[in-house]
Amino acid sequence: MVPAWLAANPRASRQQTFGPAQRAVIDPAKVPDVGALLGGGHGPTPLYALPALATRLGVGEIRAKDESQRFGFGAFKALGGVFAVHQFIATHKDRPAAGITFTTASSGNHGRSVALGAQSVGARCTIFLPKFTSAEKEEAIRAKGADVIRIDGDYDTAVAECRRQAAERGWTVISDTSWEGYGQIPLDVMRGYTMLAAEILREWKDGPTHLFVQAGVGGLAAAVIGYFWAVLPQRPVSVIVEPESADCWFQSNRAGQPALASGAADTAMGGLACREISPVTWPILGMGADWFMTITEDQVIPARRLFAHPLNGDPALTSGPSGCAGLAGLTRICTEADAFKALGLDGQSRVLLINSEGNLGEGTV
Repeated sequence: MVPAWLAANPRASRQQTFGPAQRAVIDPAKVPDVGALLGGGHGPTPLYALPALATRLGVGEIRAKDESQRFGFGAFKALGGVFAVHQFIATHKDRPAAGITFTTASSGNHGRSVALGAQSVGARCTIFLPKFTSAEKEEAIRAKGADVIRIDGDYDTAVAECRRQAAERGWTVISDTSWEGYGQIPLDVMRGYTMLAAEILREWKDGPTHLFVQAGVGGLAAAVIGYFWAVLPQRPVSVIVEPESADCWFQSNRAGQPALASGAADTAMGGLACREISPVTWPILGMGADWFMTITEDQVIPARRLFAHPLNGDPALTSGPSGCAGLAGLTRICTEADAFKALGLDGQSRVLLINSEGNLGEGTV
C-alpha cells in the first residue's frame, strides 16, 4: 500500500499520445536558443552522472541536470523570463523597448530573469517580491537594473498586487503563472524552459525511464515532461515533487482539476511556495504526470548535503532548497519499499533529477 504522501494520477495512461491539447502548451519544434538572445557564448549546463548515489538507492543510473550553472545566473529560471521578454519585443515592434516597463511577481529567480531580459533589450523593470524572499535575491534583482516592491504577504499576494499595479500603470506583466485571459506569456516562459530538456536528450540519447521534478506553479515540470512526452518513444514515469504546505498539484490531482494547496505555502523551498497551479500547464501535468508526492521540510537539508557532499566519486552540486527537492523526493521514495515498487523502480531504472537552482541567498550546507 502506497503511503499517504504519494498519489497516482488516475487520468494518466502510458498509451496516451501527445495530442493537440498538449502541443498547444509545449511545441518541441519551437525550442529557442535563449543564450543567443544574451549575446551567445553560453553552452549547455552539465548533466552529471551520480553512480555511487544510484548504487546506494538501488537504481541503475541517476543523472542530475545542474541548472545552478545556467548563464552564471544560478537557476533554470534564467531561460523563461529572458525568452518571454524578447518574444514580447519581437511581436510588438510598434512599441519601442525604452517605453516599456516589464513587471512580475517572483520569489526571486524568475524576477531576476525578467530583469535580465528587460536590461538586455533596454526596457524598464519593476519586480514584486513576497516577504520571505531573501535580501541576497533582492540585491541580485536590483543589480540587473530593476526596481523592487516588497509585499507584506506570500507569493500569491505579490501576484495579485503586481496585476493590480500593472493594470493601473500600463506595465507589461511577464508572469510564469497564468490566469483567465492571460496565457500566452506564461506559455512563452515555459517555451524557454524547454531548452534544458532538449539539452538533456542531446547528451543522453536513451533518456530517463523515471523523472523526479519539483513543481511550484508547474512551468518547469510541464516544459520537461511535455518535451519528453512529445519526442521520446515512451515518456518517462514522471513524479511531481512538492512541499507539504504548498501541495497545489497534489490537491489538484486529487480533485481532477486545478485546486488550492492544503497549507499556507510556508516552506523553505521558496521557489515552490505556491498555493495555486498555473492553469495552462494542466493539459501536460494533469494528464501526463504519473505520480504526485510531497516532501517534508526536514528532508530538504539532507538532500542539499547529499548534493554538496556526495558519495564516493560522484560530482558535487551546489543547490538551494528548491533545487534539491527532486532528490529529496527520490530518496523518500527509495526508503519506502511499497512506493519504490509502485513506481516500477529497480536496478535497471535510469533516473533524471533537475538541480533547478544554486544556493543564492539560501545559506550553505
